[in-house]
Amino acid sequence: MKKLVIKPSINHLNKRHLILLIGLVLSVPETILGQDNFKDEQNRYARVHQARENSGEKIDSLFSRKDINYPPDEILIIAYKKEQILELWVRPETLETFTLVKQYPFTAFSGILGPKRKQGDLQIPEGLYYINHFNPVSTFHLSLKINYPNGSDSILGERENLGDEIRIHGSAVTIGCIPIGNEAIEELYIICVDTKSAGQDDIPVYIFPCHMDSLGMAFLKVIGESNIEVFSFWQNLKKGYDIFDKTHQELKFRVDELGNYVFLNKICHNSNSYAWHTDYNNEHALVNRVGVPEGFTRILSTSGSFGDWLRYLPLKEGNPPVFLYNGTKKSYQEGHHAVINIDIGTQDLQQCADALIRLYAEYLYSHNNFDKIEFRLTNGDLVGFRKWISGYRPRVHGNQVTWHEQTQPDSSYENFKKYLTFIFTYAGTYSLSQQLRSMADSADMVIGDIFIQGGFPGHAIMVVDMAQHTETGEKIFLLCQSFMPAQDIHILKNLYDIRMSPWYWLEFGDSLYTPEWIFTRKDLKRF
Repeated sequence: MKKLVIKPSINHLNKRHLILLIGLVLSVPETILGQDNFKDEQNRYARVHQARENSGEKIDSLFSRKDINYPPDEILIIAYKKEQILELWVRPETLETFTLVKQYPFTAFSGILGPKRKQGDLQIPEGLYYINHFNPVSTFHLSLKINYPNGSDSILGERENLGDEIRIHGSAVTIGCIPIGNEAIEELYIICVDTKSAGQDDIPVYIFPCHMDSLGMAFLKVIGESNIEVFSFWQNLKKGYDIFDKTHQELKFRVDELGNYVFLNKICHNSNSYAWHTDYNNEHALVNRVGVPEGFTRILSTSGSFGDWLRYLPLKEGNPPVFLYNGTKKSYQEGHHAVINIDIGTQDLQQCADALIRLYAEYLYSHNNFDKIEFRLTNGDLVGFRKWISGYRPRVHGNQVTWHEQTQPDSSYENFKKYLTFIFTYAGTYSLSQQLRSMADSADMVIGDIFIQGGFPGHAIMVVDMAQHTETGEKIFLLCQSFMPAQDIHILKNLYDIRMSPWYWLEFGDSLYTPEWIFTRKDLKRF
């Protein structure tokens, strides 16, 4: 329990002043003396007390499933107006990053996309805010008020007519607020109360017009053509969106004299990162080293997506041989076009399926999506990185896996590599095949899809790039693989169509012939 202890020096107080000070302290409301008392004060209200009873078990289950202690160190809230979704993100004590815990759909919507600039415009604001008031007796059940208008709104809006009552609340009506229904607001309200009571003074609330990725910005550009000021605001807000999307850390910013957000987070401006590669050079990226055949252009991929990350994988210079994990050359050297510049370890572990697991896990790690890093073992158990970084370790006894708390929390890259070593030891093509989703139609292929035949040994290869003919619409793709024994991940040649090599036609018939394995259309799957 955290208490604010006032310790005046007796040497500087006479008896009269000390009595007066004690009297003042006793008269101060409990909510000022200690954060824990905020929770006690809120619980005195019947609705909050009932909300705690209604949502207590659900909250415990929600956090236990994520292996996050409750209450967490910090939370933040993100709203997307176009999608009408409110997200709860949590930062546990074991991490520097936030993780998505739950989504709450809006139960009503008012206004259009765009910031709120005056009272009565029915607009839900857009921008960066924080919760500054809890209302346990709201007309709309329970409500959380945000600090609208913030510094940016006060400069860009109608200064004498901005309004100030914007809340996240229950019910299913709104004239500029964000309603999520009574059941959802009970859960969210209690989580906010408990987190604030545990020490987080300001709970951030980020409100975006939509997911501001490349597709979202293309949409906003169309509807913002007639309003340059609004689109300029969106472009400024997107900087914050991109920073959070990459780092999953709280945004640090100030507002300049023009009302723009000036972001202070330290971030690498390269859209992709490869943690194992300390001297990344864009010139050696796959996209810049492997050209497309005449008449073809690369298919667009969303910035920050897995496909985009794969497309910019670093390649080793020239066309070096493929090496095995023990440093010797692979006996078969005729099947590769290029070699990906990624380490393979010194054990015979990072084989075909393991290499693809490695690539997907590295992508997720680079975007701090720790909760999505989870893979099945051959016995079917799902082993997640979240529990691993919390200090727990799995023990394998025959066909059983049990977890034991063994070490301090650690989300470092070195610990991530240890996690992968465990996965490589107990996973393979069989378990990965069971985890992946089958694709009904290979014509729907995207970068990152996998051809896999699960078995002992089985084999798996990954689509790492795609292109399309500008006139005919025909599609082609690139493939990468590792193999047995563990070896460099390499880009495959197309030995059956030298003219197109290393590209493969999407319309490859019933069988896909690669240098060391034959796949069928039914073998295509996706994470």
